[in-house]
Amino acid sequence: MSDKKPPRSDRDPGDPGFWRRPLPNRVVWLIIALAAVVLAAGIVVSLSLGVRLF
Repeated sequence: MSDKKPPRSDRDPGDPGFWRRPLPNRVVWLIIALAAVVLAAGIVVSLSLGVRLF
C-alpha cells in the first residue's frame, strides 16, 4: 500500500507555498523594530540589575 497523499488541487502550481513567499516590507520592518525593542529592554533590565555586559 502506498501512503502517498494526492497532490493538493486548491493551490496554484506556480505558488511557491507559504514558507517560500517573500514577506511584505511592512512585516520585515515590524520584525526589526520588535527585535530592537526586545534588545533595548534586555539591555535596560540587565543594567538595572547590575549585570556587566561588556
